[in-house]
Amino acid sequence: MIVRDHKDAEASAVDEEKFISRRYTLRADGMGHSVHETYIKPGQALHMWYKNHKESVICIEGEGRIEDLTEGGSWELKPGVLYALDKHQKHILSSEKGMTVLCVFTPSLVGPEDHDAEGSYPLYDDDGTLIKH
Repeated sequence: MIVRDHKDAEASAVDEEKFISRRYTLRADGMGHSVHETYIKPGQALHMWYKNHKESVICIEGEGRIEDLTEGGSWELKPGVLYALDKHQKHILSSEKGMTVLCVFTPSLVGPEDHDAEGSYPLYDDDGTLIKH
């Protein structure tokens, strides 16, 4: 059984200008997905495209907006609202006052991934070898 708390997740956190991603489970845990708690900092808009991963996200605190740049549409996010990027949609995730979301990535992240210029995470092998951008 894997049991981790917020302090454990802080140890593997990625802290960027626009967000903080705390990673609770990663590929080495063998779950087939990784779980992250992400805080979108106030006034930020993140342009992303997870071309190598699928992601499900549920808002747990604060408010924001998800805009689908691939298929169109825009939705308000508040606690209890989930969105899933089932077709690798390009999107903008934004929040005026800050927002916390729980994210599940498939395939799971290895750990140090950071967004590239396209707003994507590269795909790594289990040993950390780059498979594709």
